[in-house]
Amino acid sequence: MLEGGKIDSKQAILLMVAMVLPTAFLSVAAVTASLAKQDGWISILLATLGALLIAWLAVSLGLRFPEKTLFQFPEVILGKWPGKVVAFLYIWWYIHLNVEVLRQYGSFLVAAFMPETPISVFMLLIMAIAAYAVRNGLEVYSRVNELILPLILVSVVILNILAAPEMSMKRLLPVFEHGAVPIIKGAVMPTAWMGEIVTMAVLIPYLNKAKEAYRIAITATLIAGFFMLITQLADVAIFGPVTAAWLFPGLDAARVIHLANFLERLEPVVMVIWVAGVMIKISVFYWAAALGSAQWLELKDYKPLVLPVGVIIYALSIMAHDSLLDLFAFLGMFWGPYALTLFIVGMPLLLLVVAVIRGQGGSRH
Repeated sequence: MLEGGKIDSKQAILLMVAMVLPTAFLSVAAVTASLAKQDGWISILLATLGALLIAWLAVSLGLRFPEKTLFQFPEVILGKWPGKVVAFLYIWWYIHLNVEVLRQYGSFLVAAFMPETPISVFMLLIMAIAAYAVRNGLEVYSRVNELILPLILVSVVILNILAAPEMSMKRLLPVFEHGAVPIIKGAVMPTAWMGEIVTMAVLIPYLNKAKEAYRIAITATLIAGFFMLITQLADVAIFGPVTAAWLFPGLDAARVIHLANFLERLEPVVMVIWVAGVMIKISVFYWAAALGSAQWLELKDYKPLVLPVGVIIYALSIMAHDSLLDLFAFLGMFWGPYALTLFIVGMPLLLLVVAVIRGQGGSRH
């Protein structure tokens, strides 16, 4: 096995939550409000339900081949070359995921805090840290995440409590003003975010207790869905219809906090949440891409591929988008359908159906 580390259920849950929340915290409200308006919170509930089904799909597939990852068992199910194609597509997806996350990270810091600093500086720095984390392995950065993520979640709750005086529940009304279709459309992107729980099909071989994979995936999805829901409710309760006009409503919500004429300007807290959370998120996908590449090439160790994979991610992130608006247009219009139909639902469902029909693998409970 190329990765020698093992993690327990708590570490796995926290890792799966960290994989979703950092990017969602800042921009989920704008994405859903642009489509579902004040009913965006209902979109989050639908997305959470969809993500639970995706979690069941990913774990059901992974537990049929508990010693193999998403990059290995397609060959068992489909045969060598079709399986190699599917595995390669997943390697590409994890690289592409990281490209978009890395570009969002750099764009946020430049747009919100340091507009005079080249975006490449921020992206290079975080990639260097992530490369170090990935070389040290799954177990190491999972332990780091055990320290970081609880602080992030507590900070999100505190920020929302402090912003409560600026909130008005009337801004969440009327419900279903624009019908069901906008709500369903608004659920697509949050479902794609939470649907990244499909990474459980990579993680299962490295769990101390693989039989707890269902509990891990469901718990992580519910936690992520809960925090996305309270973020959505808080941002819309503060800004109302204007939420859709903000690029980073999570940041702007922190800017409205003014208590007792001394507690204000809490944007640095948001920056710390963003930087720490994105570092873990990038590390997870970076690790998956490097591990998958090594398994695809049938190497004995993934660490020699950490640098070349990182260079590819960094280079593509520089070239990916012309501007911040171009980035958000791509994510809002194309990323959800692209990720969901191919990598989050389409191919896992195909693999599971074929495995069941052919009687391959066996459920492990």
